Amino acid sequence: MKSRRLDKLYPSFTGEERFRLHIEALYRGDEAEVKRLVESCPREKYLMNEMGFVGRYKASKEIITMLSFALAPLLARLDTIGSFREALPYVLQSYINEGVGAHLEGHKAGAKRAWEAAGKTGGPPEWKARKGGDKGDEGPALDQEMQSILDLTKRLEKTSGAVVGSLEELERELLEEALTTWTAFAHCCSEECGVEPEKLVKVWFKPMVAEIERLKHLSASTEVNPEMLKEYKAAFKEMWNEAVVPD
Repeated sequence: MKSRRLDKLYPSFTGEERFRLHIEALYRGDEAEVKRLVESCPREKYLMNEMGFVGRYKASKEIITMLSFALAPLLARLDTIGSFREALPYVLQSYINEGVGAHLEGHKAGAKRAWEAAGKTGGPPEWKARKGGDKGDEGPALDQEMQSILDLTKRLEKTSGAVVGSLEELERELLEEALTTWTAFAHCCSEECGVEPEKLVKVWFKPMVAEIERLKHLSASTEVNPEMLKEYKAAFKEMWNEAVVPD
């Protein structure tokens, strides 16, 4: 009797109450309660635009959102790399200058200590690089300390080159993924939507238009990843088909 009395309450739940009870029942795994809540939900009739239009309207916004979520972090990382690469030569040059300066200061301190240990008075003579030497044979003519400085500079430049090389490789990978994502989206627009991708971007997310143009410029010499393209095309198509009802 108590169960029957409770059953009479089910149709009177508000939409908000029914939703919360439905989630709680799903969480508990109470399939019987889930069924009662669904079957007792009042039925209503609506007038709406045809699904062939509404579905495509909704799907076009959803694939733009998907594109934005995929491209935004990639473009942000590319911006960071670009800014870092602009500043890197100046930073590395300052490191080289500091390294050379430290070497000279060390030489000066070492010369002073050796001078004093030898019982000499006054300061040691200033260090100067030798001049002269046979043309084409400058290496042996360089003062030993000058050669050490050149070796130090070369090592620092080599290290900086490795940093730049790593950045360039990371930039290439990010550009490849970003271009592949855009290409997959463009395929979806042409094959499923029948609309140019740039037009769809401008309609639903105008701020991204400039970012897309920048991506095209940056990736002019970049190739798409075939395997990644296949995967991303399938993802965009799946998103589209979930919302679109065939005519």
